[in-house]
Amino acid sequence: MIHELKCLPIYFDPTMNGLKTFEVRKNDRPFRVGDVLALNEFIPENPDPYDDTVYRQKTDEWREVDGGFYTGSCFFKKISYILDDKELCAEGTVILGLSAYY
Repeated sequence: MIHELKCLPIYFDPTMNGLKTFEVRKNDRPFRVGDVLALNEFIPENPDPYDDTVYRQKTDEWREVDGGFYTGSCFFKKISYILDDKELCAEGTVILGLSAYY
């Protein structure tokens, strides 16, 4: 199964480049080891006022979605591990271990 997910720029590049090898996500989908994440770079329409991220300027290629814009940048990662432990994860969240997807 492929899960299409929004990914903020602060996490997008490190995950794409393999520096960040996990995702912390709401456990609102049937995530399974072996599934694929399609991580789509997402720019929020109204960023948190305490967010000091410098976002790129909007272009004609950006697609408007609820709450912001997709930039058109996307990559894939495979779920290699799922941590769903009530003592280690906030309620309703999971930590997904990621590996390369070919």
